Amino acid sequence: MSQVFWALPLASQVPTRPLGAPAGAIISPKTSGTGKESSYLEWAPKLNAAFRDFRRGRRTAPSKVFADFLRTEKKNPIPRKFLSEILISQGKLEEARSVLGSTLRAKRADEIEPVPLTDWHILAPFKYEGKKSFDAELKPEKEGFNTAAKYTGDGRVCRWKMAKGPRVDFRTVLEIEGAGIGYGHCQFLSRKAGWVRFGIGSGDGIKLWLNNELIHSNFTRRDIGEDQDEVYAWVKRGRNTLRIKENSTGDEFRFYIQIYDELDLPSSKFLDRALAGYKELDRARFEDALKSFMEAEAERPGVPEVAVGIAEAMLRQDNLVAARGWVNRALLERANSVRGLMVYGETMLRLRQPLKAFDAFRAAYRASEYSDEKVFQLWVDSAARSRWSLQNGLALLDKARGLRKAKRKTEAAAALAQASSLLERTFVGLADLSVYHREGGDRKQAVSYGTQALAKLSPQQIALNCSAEWLLNLVKDLRQTRPQDQAARERILMLVQQVDPTRSDLIRELLAVKPAAGKSAISKKIEALLKKRPESALYKEYTSRLYSAGDYERCAEICKEGLAAGIVSRTLRLRQANALMKVKRYEEAEGLFKGLLEEKDYVKRANEGLQKLARLIKPES
Repeated sequence: MSQVFWALPLASQVPTRPLGAPAGAIISPKTSGTGKESSYLEWAPKLNAAFRDFRRGRRTAPSKVFADFLRTEKKNPIPRKFLSEILISQGKLEEARSVLGSTLRAKRADEIEPVPLTDWHILAPFKYEGKKSFDAELKPEKEGFNTAAKYTGDGRVCRWKMAKGPRVDFRTVLEIEGAGIGYGHCQFLSRKAGWVRFGIGSGDGIKLWLNNELIHSNFTRRDIGEDQDEVYAWVKRGRNTLRIKENSTGDEFRFYIQIYDELDLPSSKFLDRALAGYKELDRARFEDALKSFMEAEAERPGVPEVAVGIAEAMLRQDNLVAARGWVNRALLERANSVRGLMVYGETMLRLRQPLKAFDAFRAAYRASEYSDEKVFQLWVDSAARSRWSLQNGLALLDKARGLRKAKRKTEAAAALAQASSLLERTFVGLADLSVYHREGGDRKQAVSYGTQALAKLSPQQIALNCSAEWLLNLVKDLRQTRPQDQAARERILMLVQQVDPTRSDLIRELLAVKPAAGKSAISKKIEALLKKRPESALYKEYTSRLYSAGDYERCAEICKEGLAAGIVSRTLRLRQANALMKVKRYEEAEGLFKGLLEEKDYVKRANEGLQKLARLIKPES
């Protein structure tokens, strides 16, 4: 995974005479900065983290950082770019357009030509010892660049040697083989201060310094490619220096760096087309709406909100099959889109599939957090068309949810009473009533409806129709409201095992049924599940129960199984040693205690165990 660091600019003075071009590339940044260098220094750590999170697919934390930075630097296009991308990915097209303001893209990304860095000096090889040598500050990093300098490398004296870029191969230029560390140095001239983007490719790990400040570090193993890493940086007017450090594990030993002095800034064209489409829909100008949406789709394919707009325009033109295809595409990416679910529901109604329409409107009402009356009315209408009391009951129950959320208690109670009369005859209805009461904090009523629901089905039907989550919630409610009824909890937990046998919370609930004993049926179930899900916390909890119950032999065996399964736990090793000591397997216990002497936090307990062991062995001798 590539990492992006913010360049930390150095103070520079504007020359009073025409700039002399040094050896190297000449760039002219198209995007200038608007703040002071001290401001960049203050924001650098936050922006570093935001860029890394953004490229890992995270959105919430980077969004806050970019928004805060944009308030500080209102005309800076870089936070605009990333913040608008985040908002588009969240379906907030109007907010994204507001963020972009007047920032318009002059060229597409593939139309922007990079400036190659052609004049390099390189130095290699130094001894490679994994990440240790990649992180270490070797002598060439501590000293300023000097073409006459020489260093003791890995089996030879290393001197700086000229190489032509932008693709530089240490092996070809320096005639070296095997693993190693190498350095490169170049300089370039910038006609003015501003923002640039570095495109970096490397055989393995690489570091990049701009004007003696580290702006990029990526320790990795890979084959070289163009622009594998991207780094946005601030360059000063005049001469800038660039230094790289690359490691090779023995395969490729080359790097490739170029500068984009014209940034790929976001365009408002896509957003303008998409928002225009929705305006035309509101005006019932469906042909114009479809044209705008299709232009937006051509500009940026695959945005769910555009697909919903196309589907709605086609629905209004009675093109039902095409509308279904487009809205299905949208819901694959944005399953909780209220508008998308409404369009899907209306399409299904028109295609005479009322049950699918019912499910869609129900999902839309829930996605609106029970607040959209228009969606609710569509849902009720679809329930009436299905002519099933269950659908009407479920609609009324969600109406009660919305009223309860709005703190309209009397109306919520009336809707619940109506819903209950329609739902209490079926498993689905009873299960949903159980969930409703659990959400409201009435666990006793939730248990009552839940157990009634289970009574409606056979164990095989329960495995097919119930989620493990619902069953486990029922068990937890039983534990709180009927702690003495362990048999009922155990029966339900056996059903959970059929549905999802590897859940860690299932094992914890099994442990809570009764004190563990190695020969009990419940313990055998737990041990079978532990083998499928070897988690340290679960092994610790279960072996603690065994030890407390006096089943030392079984405790030692389970500790051994957990450690053999790959669990790294000093607690399990100590518990195994104590259990072995209890069953007089002194030699094995002694070996475990001695092994724990090497663990800093366990030395005292290991010594206590060895002393106790010595006292036990002496009388027997």
